[in-house]
Amino acid sequence: MDKQAILHYVYDPFCGWCYGLAPLVSAAEEAGLKVVPHSGGMLAGERAQKMSTEWRDFVRPHEERITALSGQPFSETYQQGTQFDYDVKLDSGPPTAAMLAAEFIAGAGLKMLERLQTAYYVEGRPIAERAELLRIADELGLDAASFATAYDQASPTLNGHFEQTQAFLGEIGGRGYPALAIEQDGKVSRLRLGRYFGKPELFRKAMEEVLAQ
Repeated sequence: MDKQAILHYVYDPFCGWCYGLAPLVSAAEEAGLKVVPHSGGMLAGERAQKMSTEWRDFVRPHEERITALSGQPFSETYQQGTQFDYDVKLDSGPPTAAMLAAEFIAGAGLKMLERLQTAYYVEGRPIAERAELLRIADELGLDAASFATAYDQASPTLNGHFEQTQAFLGEIGGRGYPALAIEQDGKVSRLRLGRYFGKPELFRKAMEEVLAQ
């Protein structure tokens, strides 16, 4: 089979379950798959909001379960600081633009996503703020001027990106975030995550078997 198998990854920057899935995404890369991220815009446009008691109460039970299943930590800085800062924007647009910009200038979209997840859930940083995203890009070693230009150019294209992601999600029968699908020999099939979540080594072996078929 084609060794250039692709793992399509439908995610949202503010999806805690996507953060929990991060070790599996890394394992897929280690196995030799090309990972293509697709942002769904869960909190974009009219759905964007600010941190609130309601949002905190909604996500916390999920975050406890995510940690229990995956081992991914939600820091005290995030839980006791960011989740009580009601000026924090919850907008999927800016971090998605940052990913698209990083991919455009350096093929580093997935690397940007991984960094954004750590920045938000561990360091408690406001990843929907342009200035913060520029700082994160600098930390990743991306050229500041090139990134800023690419970011500003990506921002007006986000609606189209989100629409394409939603269409793709429907095609693979996905219902939310995260969703994974393997593309190989022109065929795309969704992966069931239940047996792999929190088990990156098992997932890596499964992906190696896919490539070896």
